[in-house]
Amino acid sequence: MGQGLSKTNEGEKNLHVTLKQFKKDKILEYFNIQNHLQFRPVEIRAITSKLGVKNLKEKSGITIDDLAYLLPIIRDEDIECLDENICYVLNILSNSFKVIGNFPFLQSEVPPKLSIENLMKSALFHTGRYKKLLNADYDYLKLVFISLSDINKAYLKEKSSSSSNSSNNEEDLSYNLDVKDFSSDDDESILSRKISWSTFSVIQSFDDIDLDSIYIEGYDLMQLLTFFLILSSVPEMNHTRMQEHVSKNITRWSDFESYSLSIMRYISLDINLKNIKTTKISYEDFKRGISNGLPAFFTNSWTKIFKNGFLSSVNTAVVQNSNQASELREEAIDNEAPQAHKITPKFVESKLINDASISVISMCLNNMKSNVSITTQNLIKLYSGSESGFSIRSLELKIFKWQAPTLLIVSGKRVKSKTMKHNNRYIQFNEMYPLYFRSLENPKKEWQDDNDRITYAVIINLPWKNSNKHNFGDENTMIFNLLPRLDFYKSVHNPVLDGKLVYFNNLGMGLGFGNNQPINKNTIKKLLPGDVSLTIESNLEFAIFRHISSPNSNAASYFQKSKQNEISLEDFEDRFMISDLEVWGIGSTKELQEQRKQWAWEEKQAEARQSVNLRGLGEERAFLEMVGLVGNNNSNGGSM
Repeated sequence: MGQGLSKTNEGEKNLHVTLKQFKKDKILEYFNIQNHLQFRPVEIRAITSKLGVKNLKEKSGITIDDLAYLLPIIRDEDIECLDENICYVLNILSNSFKVIGNFPFLQSEVPPKLSIENLMKSALFHTGRYKKLLNADYDYLKLVFISLSDINKAYLKEKSSSSSNSSNNEEDLSYNLDVKDFSSDDDESILSRKISWSTFSVIQSFDDIDLDSIYIEGYDLMQLLTFFLILSSVPEMNHTRMQEHVSKNITRWSDFESYSLSIMRYISLDINLKNIKTTKISYEDFKRGISNGLPAFFTNSWTKIFKNGFLSSVNTAVVQNSNQASELREEAIDNEAPQAHKITPKFVESKLINDASISVISMCLNNMKSNVSITTQNLIKLYSGSESGFSIRSLELKIFKWQAPTLLIVSGKRVKSKTMKHNNRYIQFNEMYPLYFRSLENPKKEWQDDNDRITYAVIINLPWKNSNKHNFGDENTMIFNLLPRLDFYKSVHNPVLDGKLVYFNNLGMGLGFGNNQPINKNTIKKLLPGDVSLTIESNLEFAIFRHISSPNSNAASYFQKSKQNEISLEDFEDRFMISDLEVWGIGSTKELQEQRKQWAWEEKQAEARQSVNLRGLGEERAFLEMVGLVGNNNSNGGSM
């Protein structure tokens, strides 16, 4: 330990800061002491009990199977036969944790084995506890990028070749640290508390790593995001049931992967299935994509791994007993519930709404800071085109009685040139929809493919109603592009427009989100799409999403432009032929109870009408028999 200068900290009275010199191994030791002090004893006991050791130093190395058990993200019985996808992700996590384990000396060579110390340090950052040691504005996202990058594959090789002798002297280097109220009598624990970690130059500079020289493999990030979507799909419940839910959804990896590819296209528009394994993600693309598109989702996923896994204490017997008790309570409630309370349909996945799509829509809602949340517990299917028929009348009958927010989700394949030229219904729709692009201009962009499956979702906060003259809605309405790329379109705050951006027109003009009221007079039928809008034609057969970024557009602006870097300045349209359209009710407990009462009342009314009709038919038949038109008196006549 070297000596240094003494100075007074002007921000804190009577606090003297001494500049002291320490070797690398001592700095790591002091930081590790402070790291351990950020965790509660019950959390440390949870880790040691899972490892079957008395203290953390007894375990020398953590294998992939150990990591799967420690986190723990899947059931214990599944560890011996881990899915190849989850194995791949566990290796990504292990490498990331080893890099963070070197903190603050991030350029150090990564150890061959993952250690408990690496996990503890990773938990410090991924649970947000680092803010107690460093400044609150420490760039956590930059650290995560470095940990996921190829830093130990390429960067260190280049560094070692350029300075082969520097590593030999690295351990002998001394570093200056600010120590508050230093005393030569301080023991290791007290001294570690007095070190000002936030002013340490190695921490401030991220160990002088050149971010332009490293990158993340696109495929690795996509697999990690797939895993995060699976984690996000699991509602808060007891630990064992959460593990079962995760294990179940891991078997549906490809369902979640299609949405993680969409997220990747938000980070970099050029990404597709053909080039994902050769794509490199730069720090700028990573930071912009995560910060703009999914900051809460990304940080919450890391936190969930540690808080609900690594640091959680699970008593299997207690969990099993609580499971049994919960099942008994549910059974008792079902037995006692009146018939009216059993009318609410149980959630059943559809073509468009499942764990994967709910997970990505929830991510979108969180990103937009919406007060609306969706789970399998509060979603009720009101309308499905494949079940009830694709007609505006059928849609109206199914959704207008729901007095709470709704989720409309529509999907289909991109309209091809043959359909545009020869499909009469499309031609009629196109004649009503004003063109933006010149006739000789190719409206399709390089990143749009003829074989794209396109999916949009809309959150409508207010109840539906006929709006053949005036729009309805509020500023909580939002549009999400789910496939083939992710994007978000939030309502514009405008006191004049007041969020009146939805119409439901049952007079041949269809549905509009972000449009002005269509013109429907005599022989004139004309749609008036906004510069960011989704229009669904009246037969529910075609839809157009339009995004015009040009400032000279004369169209209404009900929704904000895309914030995706490459899309924000683009003028484009997604024209697609609808294959599926669904509307789901989103309800709180109170709203679901009210809806149950409504359904019960409607069922009683239907039974009453049926009874009246039966009586009427009986009286009518008696009259016909009396006059000899039906029954035995007409036995010589023909048959109907």
